[in-house]
Amino acid sequence: MVLQGGSDINLRRPRNKKKRLVDNNNLRPWSELPEALVHLITKQLGAIDYLMFGCVCRGWRSYVVVHRQEFMASQPPLVVFLSTLAQKSCYFYSIFDQKTYKATLPNLIGKSCYSLTCGYLVMEDKKKMGHSQIWLLNPFTRHELRFSCPPNPYSSVILASLAMPVREFVIIAIGCGYPFLQFCRSSDVNWTVYDYNDKFKGGVTDDQRWFVDVVVFKGKIYVLTNLGEIGVLNLNSHSYVTLLEVKSIGAWNYALQLLAFDDQLLMICRVEPFEKKENLVYELNFLKMEWVKMQNFGDQALFLGHRKSLGFSNITKWRDSRQSLNCIYNLGIPTDKYTIHFLGGRYPQSLTFPIIQRRRRCMHVTDDDCCVDDDFCFDDNFCFDDDCCFNDNCCFDVPSRKISIPEDSTDVQFWYFPHLSCNVDVLSDD
Repeated sequence: MVLQGGSDINLRRPRNKKKRLVDNNNLRPWSELPEALVHLITKQLGAIDYLMFGCVCRGWRSYVVVHRQEFMASQPPLVVFLSTLAQKSCYFYSIFDQKTYKATLPNLIGKSCYSLTCGYLVMEDKKKMGHSQIWLLNPFTRHELRFSCPPNPYSSVILASLAMPVREFVIIAIGCGYPFLQFCRSSDVNWTVYDYNDKFKGGVTDDQRWFVDVVVFKGKIYVLTNLGEIGVLNLNSHSYVTLLEVKSIGAWNYALQLLAFDDQLLMICRVEPFEKKENLVYELNFLKMEWVKMQNFGDQALFLGHRKSLGFSNITKWRDSRQSLNCIYNLGIPTDKYTIHFLGGRYPQSLTFPIIQRRRRCMHVTDDDCCVDDDFCFDDNFCFDDDCCFNDNCCFDVPSRKISIPEDSTDVQFWYFPHLSCNVDVLSDD
C-alpha cells in the first residue's frame, strides 16, 4: 500500500535555457541537516506531511520513527472518505487546515470498510464465502493483519496485542442482539466462542441483554451491555466475564459506546438521530463505582462519527490550537456535512466540507460480479496534473481540488486519529 497525492509542479513546463552554475563542493546531503533544524521543520507539518518527510532520506526516516508517537499525539483527527465502490484509494481531509491527501490502497474490489480499531481499517468481503477473511489495514504504517471470519454473526471487532515474549494479536468480535462474543489469537487456527447466555439468568430482562461494545483500558478488556452494565472480559483458557457493580443510568433507549481516553473510561450515550440531539458523556468513577455525567470537557473536544470512529482530543496539544473546544464534532448524513455541538449552550453549527461536490453517477461494469465507480473523482472544473511526480512511499498534498461523489451516494465518512496508528492496545498478563 502506498500513499499518493498530486503536485502543482508541472515537470514538463518550459524551462529557462540558461544553466545555473552550482558549486557542488559546497553542497551537503539533506541527511546531514542538524537535528535541531529537522525538529523545527517537523513542527510545521501535519500528520501525513510528517510521514512524507520521513521518505526523503534514511536519516530523516530514523528521526520520524523515533518521534512518531509523540508527534502524532499532537495531531488533530482527519476525516476519511472511503467509497463503498472504491477500487484502490481513499482520501484524508483535515477540517482544520483544509488539506486533502489521496491514499492509494491495495485492491479494494469486492471489499468494504465497516469499522476502525487501533488505527486499522477493518475490511471484509462484500460477498461472504467460506474462505472470507477480516482484513485489518493500517494506512499510516502499512501493516496488515488477516483473520478468518468468525463462525457466528458479528457487528464490530476490536484489535489488541498480548504481552508475551513473542508479540501476538487478538481480535474480538461482538454481535448486537446475540448472547455471545468471539475471539481469535493470531496463533489460533479457529475462533473461540464465549456464550454468556447464562450470565444474565434470573433477571427480568435476562433474554434482552447483549454486549454492544468492547474496549481495552489499562490492560483489561471492558464490555458494555445494551442496558449500560459494564464488565471485565478474561481471555484465559476458560473465558469469563465479571460484571462490575456499577449503578446503571437507565440507558435502555440510547445507543451506547465505550471510549478509553488517557486515564478515563467513558460511556457515550448517542441519542438518535445523533446529528440533531444532545449526546451524553459519562465517566466511570472507579472509587464510587458509578457513572458521572461530564458537564464540561475543558480543553478537550469529542469527535463522533460512524463505524466506531470516535475519540477525545486535547486541542491544546495541537500545533495550531485556535479551534473550538469543549464541544462535540459530529459527522453525520449527508456525507458533505458535519456539525459542532457546544456544551456551553451556544447554538450548534452545521458546516459543509468545501472539498465535496455532488455529481451524477457514472457507472460501468468491469467484470461479471463487480460493478464499480471511479472511487471518488476530482471535479472536472479543477485541473489534475497528469505530469505530477509520485513517490511510492509518500503521499502529496492535493491543494484546491474537490472530491466529487455521486448524488445518490450513501457512503459515510469517519474520523481517523493519527496517534492510534502508532501502536496497538496491550493486554496485561493477569
